[in-house]
Amino acid sequence: MKVKIISLIAALGLIINVATASNSVRLGYASDYFYRGVQKAEESIQTSLRLGHSLGSVNGSVHVCSNQAVDSGRDSYHMGAGLGTSFADGLLSTYAGVNHFEDVPGSSLAEAELRVSFNSLLNPSLAVFRDLDESLYTYELGVSHVLETKVADLDLSASYGNTETSATNDTDYYSVGVGVSKSLSETASLGGSVNYIDADGIEDEFVFGVGLAFNF
Repeated sequence: MKVKIISLIAALGLIINVATASNSVRLGYASDYFYRGVQKAEESIQTSLRLGHSLGSVNGSVHVCSNQAVDSGRDSYHMGAGLGTSFADGLLSTYAGVNHFEDVPGSSLAEAELRVSFNSLLNPSLAVFRDLDESLYTYELGVSHVLETKVADLDLSASYGNTETSATNDTDYYSVGVGVSKSLSETASLGGSVNYIDADGIEDEFVFGVGLAFNF
């Protein structure tokens, strides 16, 4: 456990140095880690880095995320890159990219992603993922709404997903959550979240998280 924490702190230092010319970096803690309705780990330390650049109306981005299990479960890694753009004065946004997921120990997969979102009431979005090795699909629907106050920002969200686990089986999963974030400075913010997770094959679960984010 101590070795993992020390390694993550060192990695965070490297990420901050790299991110000074880019977008954001985050270090957080979660009481549980679920991925598409499957519990990968219990208590976890999470880090993420996102880099973005715009060229005209096209926005390019890359991201790297890690989930380190504290006691029980698997360590997980997620990397992705893609391009996005918007239409109709920003009312409609689209994103296309590729993702790589890996569990340690465990399997890995590569997938293509296509996402469409609307900058309107509840900000609805639809995402489609296709496993590039086994031709399995995942579909996700989501809504969200942000309430800005003088004290902090409140983020309300809900999502439904369906993922194919084989050619003949699939799993449904749901999530309803609330997050709160407070700016500490022009580049740093502190946030917390509570999410209710429900999925086929698991007991209903509340997940609590807290994180520190830096924007550049």
